[in-house]
Amino acid sequence: MKVQKGGTPHSRFLEGLTRSAIVLLALLGAALTIVATRWPFRREATISSLEQVSLSDVKIGRFEKVFFPHPGYIAQNVAFKRDNAANTRPLARVGKITCQGSWCGLLTLTHQITRIDLEGVQVYVPTHLPPAIRKHPEPKTPPTVRELFADGAVLEIDSLHPGAQTEHFDFPELALSGLAQNKPIRFRTLMLNRKLIGQLRAVGTVGPLTLRRIPETRISGEYHIRGYDLSRHRIVAGTLSADGRFNGTLGHADVGGRTDIPDFSVTRSRHSMGLTAEYKTVVDAIEGNVVIQSAEAHLLRSTLMAHGSISGRDSKTLALDVDGRQARVEDLLRLVVKANRPPLDGALSMHAHVVLPTKQEPFLRRVQLQGDFTINGAEFTKRTTEQKLNELSARARGKKKAKVAGGSEAVAAELKSAVKLHSGIATLSDALLAVPGAVASGAGTYNLLNETIDLHGSLTMHATLSKAAGGIKSVVLIPLDLFFKKHGAGAVVPVRITGTYSHPVIKVLLTK
Repeated sequence: MKVQKGGTPHSRFLEGLTRSAIVLLALLGAALTIVATRWPFRREATISSLEQVSLSDVKIGRFEKVFFPHPGYIAQNVAFKRDNAANTRPLARVGKITCQGSWCGLLTLTHQITRIDLEGVQVYVPTHLPPAIRKHPEPKTPPTVRELFADGAVLEIDSLHPGAQTEHFDFPELALSGLAQNKPIRFRTLMLNRKLIGQLRAVGTVGPLTLRRIPETRISGEYHIRGYDLSRHRIVAGTLSADGRFNGTLGHADVGGRTDIPDFSVTRSRHSMGLTAEYKTVVDAIEGNVVIQSAEAHLLRSTLMAHGSISGRDSKTLALDVDGRQARVEDLLRLVVKANRPPLDGALSMHAHVVLPTKQEPFLRRVQLQGDFTINGAEFTKRTTEQKLNELSARARGKKKAKVAGGSEAVAAELKSAVKLHSGIATLSDALLAVPGAVASGAGTYNLLNETIDLHGSLTMHATLSKAAGGIKSVVLIPLDLFFKKHGAGAVVPVRITGTYSHPVIKVLLTK
């Protein structure tokens, strides 16, 4: 009987198994050596890594290594400081950090962390941020984090103004993914701040981040704002919602979208109405400045266009250029008058440059305005005012008062003026009120704070002074007709309006 070359199948199997076991043991030994010498999840290595990322001194209260089912660590009571003074508040505190890696990433030295969970995060930004602390050289192979979750984080920012309250932001949801050097980070967050923004939900990307050129950091995504209470501004009220997108850099981001305020009102009048707007802006998130490239607002039957800016170093000033070519004067008056029905109806065309500086004064004293307006087809809604206007038109045309006593000849007026508003006082120039048969022109002031009027000018009529007066007065005034005839008009007489908005006093001055 012959023996097969190479031994029996059983012996060859044992030989192969032995070789495999030797190779496996060698690999396992190499892996154990790598893990033992390069185990990254140690207290010292973790502190070093956190200090490199935060550029701060890091203290960890309790540290626990985790081996199964995934390698990693649990760190508790972690504090980040840049000032060693005992009474100095840390820039950040984390109640608990749970770091989870993978055996594959550990053995292949890819330095990839699968997931980090942060609990009890509190970040504090003081008015003067201490300088960065660079204690360690940058690692040759920076670690990457696949996912990071910090739900429930809190951000506090000290105000630049002495005595002002610290701004407080809550993050019920905060998730980051793809954290790696020189790579953009994807984010998803829900932020709450009743004072500044209400509820903000945003999704997008940010980075790569360069500490020496933070304004150039790329950012893009979409946002959704809900429940922002405008009443904190005191001069207006309503609940704002907005949806839009952003793209650019932290120092220059294009932000556009649409806002909706179904219950908008000015606190002075408290007439609630729907307001919507589409806008395109450029935002500097570093300095907090905004350039309003275009804004189109819709209020009842009116549309207003605007562009301008919100800028300033220590305090912000709003500057807007507003144009209305498809507007109704009653819609805008409803914002500022307390009466249920505005005193005037008509088609409005306007332009205004508005400036609102930040001062500790009431709104009407702060706001500054310069512009002009024209109202076509103006009709006064107060019956007594309408009757007086009708009577003026009829007399200016030489008609009898009796024909308009019942208001059967209602007339539409044209109003226009240049306006300059400062410290609550509106100065009118080149003002004009025209009705059939008469044109009143002049200038003066209107005090928005106490509603007092002081306007003066002239009234030009088609009819002579005697015909306009009618009745027995006409006989007495006939000798004066010659003195008040000017420039082809029947009569030009000086007039003055005083009193208040609710009770004006109109005087015709029959003196030269």
